[in-house]
Amino acid sequence: MIFVQLGTPFVKLGDWIPAVHSRRQLAKQTEELHAENESLRRQGNAFAEIGRENLRLRQLLNLKEPAAFHTIGARVIGHDASNWWKSIQIDRGTQDGIRENMPVINADGLIGKTISVTRGEARVLLLTDPNCKVSALLQDSREPGIVSGGENVMGIDPHCLMTYVDRRAQFKNGETVVTSGLGGVFPKGIPIGAAVRVRLNPQTGMYQDVDVRPAVDFHRLEEVEVIIE
Repeated sequence: MIFVQLGTPFVKLGDWIPAVHSRRQLAKQTEELHAENESLRRQGNAFAEIGRENLRLRQLLNLKEPAAFHTIGARVIGHDASNWWKSIQIDRGTQDGIRENMPVINADGLIGKTISVTRGEARVLLLTDPNCKVSALLQDSREPGIVSGGENVMGIDPHCLMTYVDRRAQFKNGETVVTSGLGGVFPKGIPIGAAVRVRLNPQTGMYQDVDVRPAVDFHRLEEVEVIIE
């Protein structure tokens, strides 16, 4: 019988070899479990993303139930490289029935309108662009005005401005601003945002300017709906 001295007391070589073999097996199993865990994590992340997308799509579908208009879903495939906030590109075009000046929304509210359309894609001018003008109402007071993109104020980014509001108009902080339905582009009653501050226009002295926090999170636009009827 062969003995190996591993300190005190003596250990039989025959007892030591299985221990080494067991450690190797354990290391191999640990490595396999680690690889399997990484694979499951990747699958879990993929499933979670699918779940989030399904939730967003269900929210978009829910818009159709109370609405008096027909929409078509689209995915955001690009953002304006010169200014991230001003426009987006979607994967729907003339072959899907998309034309210029069609309203674009999601479950939260108004996003903007289509401004240029090709066969398979369309560019959407965002509500936060100064060139996107929307006839609007303060939902409770029913005071009218025009909403467009504005400069970042009060830490609101992106930000909108409601102009031409009567100087005598009263509003509640946080009051919802909606589309008025005037102008022939945007249907009535689509949420635009919340009124957060009012001030007298210094140039005219006749109207108030209302700062509006958009209802839509423009940081996270992935799927949208285009109103086609």
